[in-house]
Parts: sequence; structure tokens; C-alpha cells
Amino acid sequence: MYDRRAAGPEEIVAGSTKMPLDPGRLMPVIAHVLDSVTELRRAMPDAEWRVHMDDLDVPWDEAEGYALPGMRDADLIAELAAVHDGDGAAG
Repeated sequence: MYDRRAAGPEEIVAGSTKMPLDPGRLMPVIAHVLDSVTELRRAMPDAEWRVHMDDLDVPWDEAEGYALPGMRDADLIAELAAVHDGDGAAG
């Protein structure tokens, strides 16, 4: 969380998080973070929200909340984990 003293008077929450370097953990962590921000937005529906990952605006969907394509795709997550695990394997 950023220092609220540096925020404007209308800003309630501002912050960032570092994503894991392990590709097999990346999508589950993204899903967890976006699910958390979705819960916050639904708890404060009258607030204005902006959610970004680097330069990418994360879209809001009334039914799903904040989400990115593939973030819950078990096959994609397994493939990313396998690629990462293969990088460190002795050859």
C-alpha cells in the first residue's frame, strides 16, 4: 500500500504488488490479486476504480469482476509450470 499522506484527499486505496518470477505461480497469483480487488470494488461500488498491470488496463466485467484471459486456465498454468521446471533441469 502506498503512503496515504502522499495521496489526494479523495483517494482511498492505492498500491502495487510484485508478481512472482516463477511462471507456474504467476497466473494463480494474478487471479488471487484480481479477485481481491474485485471484492474491494464490490464493497465500495460508488468509488472510481483503475486497475493496471504495467501499461495494461485490466477490464471490469460486472459478472466476473477484474479478470485477464487465461488466468484460470489449468492447462495454461500447467504448461507455464512445465516450461519453468524444464529450464532448471540437468541436460
